[in-house]
Amino acid sequence: MNRLSAIDAFGPAISRVSDMLFKPFRLGTWIKMGFIGLLGGGVAAFNMNFRGPMVPSRPAGNFPNDPFYEMRRAMGSIHLADYAHLIMIGVAVGIAIALVFLYLFCRFRFVLFDSVISGKPTVGRGWRQYASQANRYFGFWLAFRLVMLVAIFYIVGVPLWHAYKSGVFGEDNSVIALFQLLSSLALRAILIGAVFGIVSTLMKDFIMPIMALDDLLIGDAWSSLWKVIASEPAAWLGYIGMKVVFAIGANIVLAIAGAIAAVPAFLIIGIPVAVLAVPGVIALKAGATVVAGILLGLAAVLGAAGFCCFYMILIAPLTVFFPAYAFYFFGGRYPKLGALLWPQAPSPTPAPQMAGTQPAI
Repeated sequence: MNRLSAIDAFGPAISRVSDMLFKPFRLGTWIKMGFIGLLGGGVAAFNMNFRGPMVPSRPAGNFPNDPFYEMRRAMGSIHLADYAHLIMIGVAVGIAIALVFLYLFCRFRFVLFDSVISGKPTVGRGWRQYASQANRYFGFWLAFRLVMLVAIFYIVGVPLWHAYKSGVFGEDNSVIALFQLLSSLALRAILIGAVFGIVSTLMKDFIMPIMALDDLLIGDAWSSLWKVIASEPAAWLGYIGMKVVFAIGANIVLAIAGAIAAVPAFLIIGIPVAVLAVPGVIALKAGATVVAGILLGLAAVLGAAGFCCFYMILIAPLTVFFPAYAFYFFGGRYPKLGALLWPQAPSPTPAPQMAGTQPAI
């Protein structure tokens, strides 16, 4: 069985992308694969959030017409206690939505596994076949997210709170002390992010196939994987390193492809949206609010659906590549997975000889 290195697994993964999406090219296959990968976490990407400069809490001078000043004064007059019930409802709805999407991620992770292994993006088969494994998978991710939040709170949040109470962020404190605090917290955040990132990667790429094929409990699957990792740690470190490199490269390729395809996609989506939106605006100006609401609502739904399809088409190759890359690396180290990736042709059975044709002794 092929025991591929982190570099050698790249070629078969690209071949799997080509076989699934280009031989032949079908738009429906791209959309379906992008949908499965979107819910199943098949794209390795880095989220970079940019925050602009914060507006100072008090204006430097007396500017009664300053919009930020008026906004702060209006917000300062709001008593959160008066809206506690709405805040609680909003938090509860947010948690419920997050749990629904986490559950869908766990179910579609196995659907993604089944689709990449079989070479056919199908939701129903993977959804039914791995239901019990996906439920245990969901339990792990619930506990994992909870532990991660608690760790971030104690490692980053608590020191920040103590620093705030001690006046580190005050105007009289030195810039050096503030820089030292923030540097220490940043280092802690990077370390904890690396640890949780590695655990998450191993869980998505390797524990899930073990659970799917051997139907093991989470602890038994981790024990089985750890034995394989301990036998050749250098190869696994190489995999983690190459996964980071490929993730960076995928973000660059995705950005370039999105920029190139944005104009034709905008035209394809924008024309039918405009056909609905323009009469909606005209109806709104004429006072036909019901008709305007229907037309503008349909335009908004059509635009959102169009851009979702555009994004799913864009990420479809990545949703095949990253799972396939992990499976080909792991396949030579996990025989059950390798047997699915490199199926052996059945040995030919000897043809029966007719009576009287046996050689005489």
